[in-house]
Amino acid sequence: MRAIANKASNDFMNHQKEIINQYQLNKISKTEAQLEIEKFWAGALRRAVIEGDIETGSLMAGQSVGMVDGEKPVKDIIDMLITQAKKHIENTSQTLT
Repeated sequence: MRAIANKASNDFMNHQKEIINQYQLNKISKTEAQLEIEKFWAGALRRAVIEGDIETGSLMAGQSVGMVDGEKPVKDIIDMLITQAKKHIENTSQTLT
């Protein structure tokens, strides 16, 4: 699973280390360790997708996330898409005439 780093992913790394430590010290079983890991993320996808919680929600990302090289306001992205679409339409109409 790929996810975008946020507070939850950082907290998870620390939580996971603690769970592994408890397991290695035989304080918890393998099953208990697995349940603790699963419990950490319970509801996290819903928090991100439905509630818009970008800090403690699970922000899923696909392979293309590696191509992201910056942040832009939504308006700038939409303006860029419109400009590209207009150019494509112009090029297509020139080809057809």
